[in-house]
Amino acid sequence: MNWNDDEDDGTIEGAVRFEQYSLWSDLAIAVRTGINTEWSMQCEGLAARICSLAKYVGPVPFEYIQIPLLRSGVYQRIYDQAGITYPPIDWERIGRAEARIQGRAS
Repeated sequence: MNWNDDEDDGTIEGAVRFEQYSLWSDLAIAVRTGINTEWSMQCEGLAARICSLAKYVGPVPFEYIQIPLLRSGVYQRIYDQAGITYPPIDWERIGRAEARIQGRAS
């Protein structure tokens, strides 16, 4: 799936969604590269910005979130703490995606 094709429709709402997806990508990098921690001040700031935008356009669907953020519970925790309802995660679909990724890595 290409979120740009699905969400950036040239409207302000599309631009907000574009930014929200970008923030999730930035968060995945920040979590992965944190020094001596998995959650830094940078992560906290990105999470706050994600929630701020989600209040206007809703949450990013799980299909667009990096698997480590789903598996670690970061996706759920961010939205739960902000009181934002998100669609249920299809863990079977996530498992199939992980299997495809592992197959390519082998």
